[in-house]
Amino acid sequence: MNFLSSNLRFLRKRRKLSQQLLADDLGVKRSNIAAYETKNVEPRLALINDIARYFDIPLEHLIMTDLAAMDSEEFLLLTSGGGTLTADSVTEIKEVSNKIQRMLDGFRIFYEFKKEMNDTAHPGSESDIENFLVFINHMAEYNRLIEASITPAGMEQDPVGGEASSAPVAHRVDLSAVS
Repeated sequence: MNFLSSNLRFLRKRRKLSQQLLADDLGVKRSNIAAYETKNVEPRLALINDIARYFDIPLEHLIMTDLAAMDSEEFLLLTSGGGTLTADSVTEIKEVSNKIQRMLDGFRIFYEFKKEMNDTAHPGSESDIENFLVFINHMAEYNRLIEASITPAGMEQDPVGGEASSAPVAHRVDLSAVS
């Protein structure tokens, strides 16, 4: 089932936009918006894509999901791409990240020791260990980049414990730098 027309109306009203203002923002006529909302006309795919970007919603959900039937929390996750994090979520992710970092550090220490011990005993096995150490270093760097990408600008560090405050801070996660 196609929910494009009802979703367009729902999203427009949710943002308290008039048909004219939405039309101006999308570069179409107000009558086109009215026609799209009443299922008289289907917009071109390029315009549907522009509408999805305008409302910050995945294209497939704009067309295939009844947005008005979703509860508020589900809708917020959908329209934020799942990237809106509270300060508590960021803190939890950082705790997991720290555990991962400690585990990677432990592996690194173990395999560096194993490499030293195998230098004379097993020639040739060093390249496998060296490759694994390179992999561990890449994973550790990736972990640091992810942690850095989720730290909201407005999140304060607690000077005593070093933990972030738990005040609600919405933040969009941008992982483009880590891919």
